[in-house]
Amino acid sequence: MLATTSPISYRQLPLRLFQIGPKFRDELKTRFGLMRAKEFLMKDMYSFDVSEETAKETYSVVNSAYDRLFKQLEVPFVKVNAATGMMGGSVSHEYHYVSPVGEDNLLQCSSCGFAGNSEVVKASASCPSCNSSDLNEVRGVEVAHTFLLGDKYSKPLGATFLNTSGKPQSLVMGCYGIGITRVIAAALEVLSSDHELHWPKLLAPYDVCLIGPKQGSKEQPQAEVIENELLLNVGEICGHQELLHDDRKELTIGKRLLEAKRLGHPLTIVVGAKSARQDSPKLEVHTSKGETYELDFSETLKLVAEHSQNKKSLERGCFQRETEESKSRSVGHQL
Repeated sequence: MLATTSPISYRQLPLRLFQIGPKFRDELKTRFGLMRAKEFLMKDMYSFDVSEETAKETYSVVNSAYDRLFKQLEVPFVKVNAATGMMGGSVSHEYHYVSPVGEDNLLQCSSCGFAGNSEVVKASASCPSCNSSDLNEVRGVEVAHTFLLGDKYSKPLGATFLNTSGKPQSLVMGCYGIGITRVIAAALEVLSSDHELHWPKLLAPYDVCLIGPKQGSKEQPQAEVIENELLLNVGEICGHQELLHDDRKELTIGKRLLEAKRLGHPLTIVVGAKSARQDSPKLEVHTSKGETYELDFSETLKLVAEHSQNKKSLERGCFQRETEESKSRSVGHQL
């Protein structure tokens, strides 16, 4: 695409083009559910710079953004030096979730934190960074990859820009990808147990699951009044799209609660018999960490608000940093 519009001006650089969309792969052996399937969702980005030096700056900026993203998701990950392989280029890094089902062998230093793909470290007896012998072999699921490509593709394809002297020059490229489908699947693989899913805060389909009283129970009339108040108040706090109302009241509360725990909702609120007590009505609140609380109405709303605020802080923190860096780069580019 850049080659067909070449040459562009150096004033239009750096340029970063990305897309998020489905990809299809002729996998001979699909396995591990969504982690290796024939169709998956991918975020791809390609960067174009005027020189190797500015391309390295872009590479650093994008890697920093990836670092923040994976820290935000609160799933333990390792960033490793990787082989450029068939993609080529001079520098490459992979992001991995450590899991027994991973298909990559990684070596991690417990002394300095260095990590590398075994293809790069080549089963070295000592850490390439600090010479420590504390190298541990683990298996990882690759969820993102970055490459500094140079002019490997731009030069043969004729993707150029006009430099300050008005002469055409090959664009210097980088490419970056995040396997969105795989991030979700691998995060669940790492965090979950054999019996229950555990979601990262930012990826959970719903923040709150609300379970009402069983149909025909003696507490149903009074409990449903509280249930309806909760639907309104909890929805206003965390957003109605973040609230799942399990209104299958023909099922027992116990069965619905068991299913809610299996699905790993961060918070599950049960409006049962204790909510209909005259003296001190209580709601049962279950967390995905296995904690159970008996709270009154206002305490329950406070817990929901704390969870919602925590999640929004994670989202805002990343957005603010990205905005500040973007403004900084724009000013620098204008200067």
